[in-house]
Amino acid sequence: MAGPKLPPSPPMIGRIIVATIATFAGAYVVYDTGKDFEFIKFEPRTSEEIEQRKKEHVGMSIKQLETRTLEYTPEARSRLKKLIEEKEVSEKGDQK
Repeated sequence: MAGPKLPPSPPMIGRIIVATIATFAGAYVVYDTGKDFEFIKFEPRTSEEIEQRKKEHVGMSIKQLETRTLEYTPEARSRLKKLIEEKEVSEKGDQK
């Protein structure tokens, strides 16, 4: 007693292509959204600090600071403010 006949599955190359496109699309969305937030604040080191770290053989270190936030960058704030103002102007024009 065989079950219902299923349609053939797509070829493996098709799955690979779709997975690749989905991965790149997801990476672009993360990049595009993430650039508006201040996740990591880069503070360059002085040349004295660099020499001291080389002498002590200290590699890369990341510190979790209490000052970290998910605030918008100044560029993102100005862009969002401009979009909101444009939307308010267009809504006022539609109401007349």
